[in-house]
Amino acid sequence: MSYLEAAPRSAGTNRDVVRIFEALGEDTTLAEIDQEAAGRLRQMLLPTDASPSSYARHIVTPLRAVLNYAADLGWCNPPRLKARTRFLLPAEAERLIAAAAPHLQPLLVFLLGTGARMSEALELEWRDVDLAGGRAIFWQTKSGKRRVAELPPRVIAALAELPHREGHVFVSRSGKPYWSSGRNAGGQIKTGWKGALRRAGLDRELTPHDLRHSWASWHYALQRDLLALKTEGGWSSVTLVERYSHLLPKGHEDEIRQFLGLSAAPEPNHRGTPAPLAAASD
Repeated sequence: MSYLEAAPRSAGTNRDVVRIFEALGEDTTLAEIDQEAAGRLRQMLLPTDASPSSYARHIVTPLRAVLNYAADLGWCNPPRLKARTRFLLPAEAERLIAAAAPHLQPLLVFLLGTGARMSEALELEWRDVDLAGGRAIFWQTKSGKRRVAELPPRVIAALAELPHREGHVFVSRSGKPYWSSGRNAGGQIKTGWKGALRRAGLDRELTPHDLRHSWASWHYALQRDLLALKTEGGWSSVTLVERYSHLLPKGHEDEIRQFLGLSAAPEPNHRGTPAPLAAASD
């Protein structure tokens, strides 16, 4: 209401903002409005065949305007909403990791290999990691439900090289947990992230959350299973993950397997469906 009353707005803007407010509900805080919230609004307010331009015009643009207004008043952080979903190809991911500071490299590998949100990764403790079994448990997820992540060989190897086995898995350069800086959409590694992007020659608009998008697009490229992607990524509906089915150009499957340390594509079984993915042999 403050945004709408601060200056004259067009009828279309008023209509979009009111629809968004009603869909979000009056108990939603500014801090909860992120890229995934925008995706849910797309599902709720737009037809299933709505174009990307409609999503940008009726969801992302008004949301970004309201959040920028609120940020100027000190009510929230500046928004990082995007109308286009960004992701990395495996070769770009390798460049990013190579360009990152040594203490950040295992974290980036973990994010790319599990699809964890930054908060999930930085809150993860060693007691919830099973290197032998190749899995990690996230207790503090966005949905409030426990989620188990399967760890590919590349991630297991990166975690095994960390020098400590107690407390938080990922710590800052000083060896302390990141949580003194709070949950701020990847801002815990802001300086190191920007430096890595610059040295790797990657798009400066990329954010740590785009590593989750990368994982999701890779997952679909290998599995071709939206329901599995929804479950393993902790999304609330298949509709929210449908965008990942057409993000990645075809032909990168072998690069993805190599990045994750997986074996070559399995031969189809007698029913014509691939066998489960296996880890690469040592």
